[in-house]
Amino acid sequence: MAKETQLLFTTNPGLEDIVAQEFVERLEEADLEGGQAEPKPYGLSGYAHGRAPHPLEVLEPIARRMRSIYHILRPLHEFRLPVENPLAAIREELARIEIPELRTARSFRVSSERIGQHSFNSMDVMREAGAALVEKYACAVDLTGYEVNVRVDVYHDVCLVSVQLTREPLDRRFPRAYHHRAALKTVVAYGMLRLGRLEPGHGALLDPFCGSGTILLEAAFVLPGYELFGCDIDPRAVEGARQNATLLGLSDRLDLRRADALRLSEVYEPERFTAIVTNPPYGVRVGRGLHFFSFYSRFLAQAWRVLRPGGRLVMLARKRGALTRAVHRHGGFRIRHVRIVETSGIYPALFVMERLP
Repeated sequence: MAKETQLLFTTNPGLEDIVAQEFVERLEEADLEGGQAEPKPYGLSGYAHGRAPHPLEVLEPIARRMRSIYHILRPLHEFRLPVENPLAAIREELARIEIPELRTARSFRVSSERIGQHSFNSMDVMREAGAALVEKYACAVDLTGYEVNVRVDVYHDVCLVSVQLTREPLDRRFPRAYHHRAALKTVVAYGMLRLGRLEPGHGALLDPFCGSGTILLEAAFVLPGYELFGCDIDPRAVEGARQNATLLGLSDRLDLRRADALRLSEVYEPERFTAIVTNPPYGVRVGRGLHFFSFYSRFLAQAWRVLRPGGRLVMLARKRGALTRAVHRHGGFRIRHVRIVETSGIYPALFVMERLP
Protein backbone atom coordinates (compact mmCIF):
# COMPACT_ATOMS: atom_id res chain seq x y z
CA MET A 1 0.00 0.00 0.00
CA ALA A 2 1.30 3.45 -0.92
CA LYS A 3 2.50 5.70 1.86
CA GLU A 4 -0.10 8.22 2.99
CA THR A 5 0.52 11.88 2.14
CA GLN A 6 -0.93 14.58 4.37
CA LEU A 7 -1.70 18.17 3.41
CA LEU A 8 -3.00 21.20 5.25
CA PHE A 9 -5.09 23.84 3.50
CA THR A 10 -5.81 27.40 4.59
CA THR A 11 -9.13 29.11 3.91
CA ASN A 12 -11.56 31.62 5.39
CA PRO A 13 -12.85 30.65 8.83
CA GLY A 14 -16.32 29.31 8.22
CA LEU A 15 -15.49 27.52 4.97
CA GLU A 16 -13.42 24.61 6.30
CA ASP A 17 -16.03 21.98 5.39
CA ILE A 18 -16.16 23.29 1.83
CA VAL A 19 -12.41 22.69 1.54
CA ALA A 20 -12.70 19.16 2.91
CA GLN A 21 -15.47 18.32 0.44
CA GLU A 22 -13.61 19.81 -2.52
CA PHE A 23 -10.40 17.92 -1.75
CA VAL A 24 -12.18 14.56 -1.77
CA GLU A 25 -14.13 15.48 -4.91
CA ARG A 26 -10.97 16.53 -6.76
CA LEU A 27 -9.35 13.18 -6.00
CA GLU A 28 -12.44 11.31 -7.17
CA GLU A 29 -12.45 13.31 -10.42
CA ALA A 30 -8.82 12.20 -10.94
CA ASP A 31 -9.81 8.56 -10.24
CA LEU A 32 -7.72 8.52 -7.06
CA GLU A 33 -9.17 6.47 -4.22
CA GLY A 34 -8.76 6.72 -0.49
CA GLY A 35 -8.93 10.51 -0.08
CA GLN A 36 -10.09 11.76 3.32
CA ALA A 37 -10.39 15.26 4.73
CA GLU A 38 -11.17 16.86 8.06
CA PRO A 39 -12.28 20.46 8.62
CA LYS A 40 -10.70 22.35 11.52
CA PRO A 41 -7.90 19.90 12.44
CA TYR A 42 -6.63 20.43 15.97
CA GLY A 43 -9.68 22.69 16.37
CA LEU A 44 -8.11 25.34 14.11
CA SER A 45 -10.44 27.71 12.31
CA GLY A 46 -9.44 28.47 8.74
CA TYR A 47 -7.74 25.09 8.17
CA ALA A 48 -8.63 21.72 6.66
CA HIS A 49 -6.56 18.54 6.73
CA GLY A 50 -6.43 16.19 3.74
CA ARG A 51 -4.82 12.78 3.41
CA ALA A 52 -4.58 10.17 0.68
CA PRO A 53 -2.46 7.09 -0.13
CA HIS A 54 -0.73 8.80 -3.06
CA PRO A 55 2.61 10.58 -3.39
CA LEU A 56 2.97 14.33 -2.97
CA GLU A 57 3.93 14.82 -6.61
CA VAL A 58 0.53 13.38 -7.57
CA LEU A 59 -1.56 15.22 -4.99
CA GLU A 60 0.00 18.68 -5.13
CA PRO A 61 -1.02 19.51 -8.74
CA ILE A 62 -4.56 18.41 -7.94
CA ALA A 63 -4.65 20.49 -4.75
CA ARG A 64 -3.39 23.54 -6.64
CA ARG A 65 -6.55 23.43 -8.74
CA MET A 66 -8.78 23.75 -5.70
CA ARG A 67 -10.84 26.94 -5.59
CA SER A 68 -11.63 27.01 -1.86
CA ILE A 69 -8.10 27.51 -0.50
CA TYR A 70 -5.29 30.04 -0.21
CA HIS A 71 -2.23 27.94 0.67
CA ILE A 72 -1.12 24.30 0.73
CA LEU A 73 1.10 23.11 3.57
CA ARG A 74 2.86 19.80 4.13
CA PRO A 75 2.67 19.10 7.87
CA LEU A 76 5.84 17.75 9.46
CA HIS A 77 5.49 17.75 13.21
CA GLU A 78 3.26 18.90 16.05
CA PHE A 79 3.97 19.15 19.76
CA ARG A 80 2.63 20.69 22.94
CA LEU A 81 4.36 23.74 24.29
CA PRO A 82 5.44 23.56 27.92
CA VAL A 83 4.46 26.36 30.26
CA GLU A 84 8.10 26.89 31.20
CA ASN A 85 10.55 28.01 28.50
CA PRO A 86 8.27 27.51 25.46
CA LEU A 87 10.73 29.20 23.09
CA ALA A 88 13.49 26.85 24.16
CA ALA A 89 11.17 23.95 23.42
CA ILE A 90 10.51 25.32 19.92
CA ARG A 91 14.23 25.59 19.26
CA GLU A 92 14.88 22.06 20.55
CA GLU A 93 12.07 20.52 18.49
CA LEU A 94 13.17 22.30 15.29
CA ALA A 95 16.70 21.01 15.83
CA ARG A 96 15.41 17.48 16.29
CA ILE A 97 12.98 17.02 13.38
CA GLU A 98 13.97 16.42 9.77
CA ILE A 99 13.00 18.83 6.97
CA PRO A 100 14.18 17.14 3.74
CA GLU A 101 13.80 20.27 1.61
CA LEU A 102 16.48 22.06 3.65
CA ARG A 103 19.11 19.42 2.78
CA THR A 104 19.34 20.77 -0.76
CA ALA A 105 17.95 24.32 -0.51
CA ARG A 106 20.24 27.33 -0.62
CA SER A 107 17.89 29.58 1.35
CA PHE A 108 14.82 29.46 3.53
CA ARG A 109 12.63 31.60 5.71
CA VAL A 110 10.50 30.91 8.76
CA SER A 111 6.99 32.35 8.96
CA SER A 112 4.64 32.06 11.90
CA GLU A 113 1.01 32.58 12.81
CA ARG A 114 0.24 32.80 16.52
CA ILE A 115 -3.18 32.54 18.14
CA GLY A 116 -3.72 32.74 21.89
CA GLN A 117 -2.11 34.35 24.91
CA HIS A 118 1.63 33.82 25.16
CA SER A 119 4.67 35.37 26.76
CA PHE A 120 6.26 35.66 23.30
CA ASN A 121 5.29 36.97 19.86
CA SER A 122 5.56 35.63 16.32
CA MET A 123 8.92 37.32 15.77
CA ASP A 124 10.30 35.43 18.76
CA VAL A 125 9.09 32.15 17.28
CA MET A 126 10.68 32.91 13.90
CA ARG A 127 13.96 33.94 15.51
CA GLU A 128 14.31 30.79 17.64
CA ALA A 129 13.15 28.42 14.89
CA GLY A 130 15.39 30.11 12.31
CA ALA A 131 18.44 29.90 14.55
CA ALA A 132 17.89 26.17 15.08
CA LEU A 133 17.53 25.52 11.35
CA VAL A 134 20.59 27.58 10.38
CA GLU A 135 22.68 25.65 12.86
CA LYS A 136 21.37 22.28 11.70
CA TYR A 137 21.36 22.76 7.91
CA ALA A 138 23.84 25.60 7.35
CA CYS A 139 21.25 27.12 5.05
CA ALA A 140 20.99 30.88 4.52
CA VAL A 141 18.00 32.90 5.66
CA ASP A 142 16.39 34.95 2.88
CA LEU A 143 13.04 36.57 3.70
CA THR A 144 12.13 37.39 0.09
CA GLY A 145 14.17 35.15 -2.25
CA TYR A 146 13.73 31.99 -0.17
CA GLU A 147 13.49 28.52 -1.68
CA VAL A 148 11.69 26.95 1.28
CA ASN A 149 9.10 28.52 3.57
CA VAL A 150 9.03 26.72 6.94
CA ARG A 151 5.86 27.45 8.90
CA VAL A 152 6.09 27.32 12.69
CA ASP A 153 2.58 28.16 13.83
CA VAL A 154 1.45 28.36 17.44
CA TYR A 155 -2.19 27.80 18.34
CA HIS A 156 -2.63 28.23 22.07
CA ASP A 157 -0.47 25.37 23.48
CA VAL A 158 0.07 23.50 20.19
CA CYS A 159 2.99 24.17 17.84
CA LEU A 160 2.60 22.94 14.27
CA VAL A 161 5.62 22.75 11.95
CA SER A 162 5.05 22.50 8.20
CA VAL A 163 6.49 23.44 4.82
CA GLN A 164 4.35 25.84 2.80
CA LEU A 165 4.21 24.56 -0.77
CA THR A 166 2.53 27.61 -2.29
CA ARG A 167 4.35 30.90 -2.62
CA GLU A 168 1.43 33.07 -3.78
CA PRO A 169 -2.15 32.62 -2.51
CA LEU A 170 -4.14 30.44 -4.88
CA ASP A 171 -7.13 32.81 -4.78
CA ARG A 172 -5.28 35.23 -7.05
CA ARG A 173 -6.53 33.41 -10.12
CA PHE A 174 -8.10 36.39 -11.88
CA PRO A 175 -6.02 39.15 -13.45
CA ARG A 176 -7.94 42.36 -12.86
CA ALA A 177 -8.16 45.57 -14.79
CA TYR A 178 -10.37 47.05 -12.06
CA HIS A 179 -10.21 46.58 -8.29
CA HIS A 180 -13.32 47.46 -6.29
CA ARG A 181 -12.56 48.89 -2.86
CA ALA A 182 -14.68 46.19 -1.20
CA ALA A 183 -14.03 43.32 -3.60
CA LEU A 184 -15.00 39.89 -2.31
CA LYS A 185 -12.34 37.18 -2.06
CA THR A 186 -12.68 34.58 -4.80
CA VAL A 187 -12.52 31.83 -2.16
CA VAL A 188 -15.60 33.26 -0.44
CA ALA A 189 -17.37 33.64 -3.79
CA TYR A 190 -16.70 29.96 -4.51
CA GLY A 191 -17.96 29.00 -1.06
CA MET A 192 -21.20 30.92 -1.64
CA LEU A 193 -21.78 29.18 -4.96
CA ARG A 194 -21.12 25.80 -3.34
CA LEU A 195 -23.43 26.45 -0.41
CA GLY A 196 -26.18 27.52 -2.80
CA ARG A 197 -26.21 23.91 -4.06
CA LEU A 198 -26.96 25.11 -7.57
CA GLU A 199 -27.79 22.27 -9.93
CA PRO A 200 -25.23 21.67 -12.68
CA GLY A 201 -26.43 22.34 -16.19
CA HIS A 202 -28.51 25.30 -17.25
CA GLY A 203 -29.82 28.16 -15.17
CA ALA A 204 -29.71 31.92 -14.75
CA LEU A 205 -27.77 33.60 -11.93
CA LEU A 206 -27.91 37.24 -10.86
CA ASP A 207 -25.57 39.28 -8.67
CA PRO A 208 -27.37 42.60 -8.06
CA PHE A 209 -24.47 44.11 -6.08
CA CYS A 210 -21.85 42.87 -8.53
CA GLY A 211 -19.02 45.33 -7.78
CA SER A 212 -15.98 44.23 -9.77
CA GLY A 213 -17.73 40.98 -10.76
CA THR A 214 -15.97 38.45 -8.51
CA ILE A 215 -19.01 36.20 -7.93
CA LEU A 216 -19.95 36.24 -11.62
CA LEU A 217 -16.42 35.52 -12.80
CA GLU A 218 -16.15 32.61 -10.37
CA ALA A 219 -19.53 31.33 -11.54
CA ALA A 220 -18.36 31.48 -15.16
CA PHE A 221 -15.81 28.77 -14.33
CA VAL A 222 -17.77 26.57 -11.93
CA LEU A 223 -21.22 26.88 -13.60
CA PRO A 224 -20.38 26.79 -17.32
CA GLY A 225 -23.97 26.21 -18.39
CA TYR A 226 -25.45 29.21 -16.57
CA GLU A 227 -26.52 32.56 -17.93
CA LEU A 228 -24.83 35.20 -15.79
CA PHE A 229 -26.28 38.62 -15.01
CA GLY A 230 -24.95 41.40 -12.84
CA CYS A 231 -25.86 44.93 -11.94
CA ASP A 232 -24.65 47.66 -9.62
CA ILE A 233 -25.82 51.16 -8.84
CA ASP A 234 -22.26 52.44 -9.26
CA PRO A 235 -21.44 52.93 -12.96
CA ARG A 236 -17.71 52.70 -12.23
CA ALA A 237 -18.20 49.23 -10.78
CA VAL A 238 -20.22 48.08 -13.78
CA GLU A 239 -17.59 49.34 -16.21
CA GLY A 240 -14.85 47.79 -14.07
CA ALA A 241 -16.65 44.44 -14.05
CA ARG A 242 -16.88 44.64 -17.84
CA GLN A 243 -13.15 45.30 -18.07
CA ASN A 244 -12.40 42.33 -15.80
CA ALA A 245 -14.65 40.05 -17.84
CA THR A 246 -13.01 41.19 -21.07
CA LEU A 247 -9.54 40.55 -19.63
CA LEU A 248 -10.57 36.94 -18.95
CA GLY A 249 -12.27 36.48 -22.31
CA LEU A 250 -15.68 36.23 -20.62
CA SER A 251 -17.39 39.36 -21.88
CA ASP A 252 -19.86 37.27 -23.89
CA ARG A 253 -20.86 35.31 -20.77
CA LEU A 254 -21.82 38.27 -18.57
CA ASP A 255 -24.83 40.56 -19.01
CA LEU A 256 -23.86 43.65 -16.97
CA ARG A 257 -25.84 46.82 -16.49
CA ARG A 258 -26.25 49.76 -14.17
CA ALA A 259 -29.30 49.21 -11.96
CA ASP A 260 -30.52 49.66 -8.40
CA ALA A 261 -30.77 46.35 -6.53
CA LEU A 262 -33.76 47.78 -4.67
CA ARG A 263 -35.64 48.18 -7.99
CA LEU A 264 -34.82 44.90 -9.73
CA SER A 265 -38.37 44.31 -10.96
CA GLU A 266 -38.07 47.42 -13.13
CA VAL A 267 -35.07 45.89 -14.93
CA TYR A 268 -35.65 42.12 -15.05
CA GLU A 269 -38.80 40.16 -15.84
CA PRO A 270 -40.62 38.24 -13.10
CA GLU A 271 -39.17 34.87 -12.07
CA ARG A 272 -36.25 35.29 -14.48
CA PHE A 273 -33.52 33.79 -12.28
CA THR A 274 -32.66 30.39 -10.88
CA ALA A 275 -30.44 31.93 -8.20
CA ILE A 276 -29.26 35.21 -6.75
CA VAL A 277 -25.79 35.13 -5.18
CA THR A 278 -24.58 38.44 -3.84
CA ASN A 279 -22.61 40.46 -1.32
CA PRO A 280 -24.64 43.56 -0.35
CA PRO A 281 -23.02 46.57 1.35
CA TYR A 282 -22.15 46.03 5.00
CA GLY A 283 -22.68 49.68 5.85
CA VAL A 284 -18.99 50.13 6.72
CA ARG A 285 -18.19 52.27 3.69
CA VAL A 286 -21.63 53.51 2.66
CA GLY A 287 -22.16 55.54 5.80
CA ARG A 288 -23.68 55.19 9.24
CA GLY A 289 -27.15 56.05 7.95
CA LEU A 290 -27.87 52.61 6.42
CA HIS A 291 -30.96 51.16 8.13
CA PHE A 292 -30.34 47.46 7.72
CA PHE A 293 -33.84 46.14 8.43
CA SER A 294 -35.40 48.47 5.87
CA PHE A 295 -32.60 47.81 3.39
CA TYR A 296 -32.91 44.03 3.68
CA SER A 297 -36.73 44.19 3.56
CA ARG A 298 -36.75 46.19 0.32
CA PHE A 299 -34.14 43.92 -1.26
CA LEU A 300 -36.00 40.73 -0.32
CA ALA A 301 -39.19 42.07 -1.90
CA GLN A 302 -37.35 42.69 -5.18
CA ALA A 303 -35.41 39.41 -5.06
CA TRP A 304 -38.66 37.48 -4.57
CA ARG A 305 -40.14 39.02 -7.71
CA VAL A 306 -37.27 38.11 -10.02
CA LEU A 307 -36.47 34.66 -8.56
CA ARG A 308 -38.25 31.53 -9.70
CA PRO A 309 -40.18 29.49 -7.11
CA GLY A 310 -37.66 27.21 -5.43
CA GLY A 311 -34.80 29.49 -6.50
CA ARG A 312 -31.92 30.13 -4.13
CA LEU A 313 -30.90 33.44 -2.61
CA VAL A 314 -27.36 33.31 -1.19
CA MET A 315 -26.10 36.49 0.46
CA LEU A 316 -23.73 37.83 3.06
CA ALA A 317 -25.25 39.99 5.78
CA ARG A 318 -23.39 42.05 8.34
CA LYS A 319 -26.52 42.30 10.52
CA ARG A 320 -27.74 38.74 10.98
CA GLY A 321 -30.65 39.70 13.25
CA ALA A 322 -31.93 42.41 10.92
CA LEU A 323 -31.95 40.06 7.93
CA THR A 324 -33.62 37.27 9.92
CA ARG A 325 -36.40 39.66 11.00
CA ALA A 326 -36.77 40.91 7.43
CA VAL A 327 -37.09 37.35 6.11
CA HIS A 328 -39.76 36.48 8.67
CA ARG A 329 -41.69 39.66 8.00
CA HIS A 330 -41.61 39.22 4.22
CA GLY A 331 -42.68 35.58 4.35
CA GLY A 332 -41.55 34.73 0.83
CA PHE A 333 -38.32 32.94 1.71
CA ARG A 334 -37.33 29.94 3.81
CA ILE A 335 -33.93 30.11 5.49
CA ARG A 336 -32.13 26.86 4.67
CA HIS A 337 -28.72 27.56 6.18
CA VAL A 338 -26.79 30.24 8.09
CA ARG A 339 -23.13 30.36 9.05
CA ILE A 340 -20.57 32.98 10.05
CA VAL A 341 -17.67 33.54 7.63
CA GLU A 342 -14.62 35.71 8.20
CA THR A 343 -13.67 37.88 5.24
CA SER A 344 -11.22 40.79 5.31
CA GLY A 345 -11.45 41.02 9.09
CA ILE A 346 -15.26 41.23 9.11
CA TYR A 347 -17.56 38.41 10.24
CA PRO A 348 -20.79 38.54 8.21
CA ALA A 349 -23.43 35.83 8.25
CA LEU A 350 -23.81 33.81 5.08
CA PHE A 351 -27.50 33.05 4.43
CA VAL A 352 -28.86 30.46 2.02
CA MET A 353 -32.57 30.94 1.38
CA GLU A 354 -35.20 29.31 -0.83
CA ARG A 355 -37.84 31.37 -2.62
CA LEU A 356 -41.35 30.19 -1.71
CA PRO A 357 -44.29 30.24 -4.16
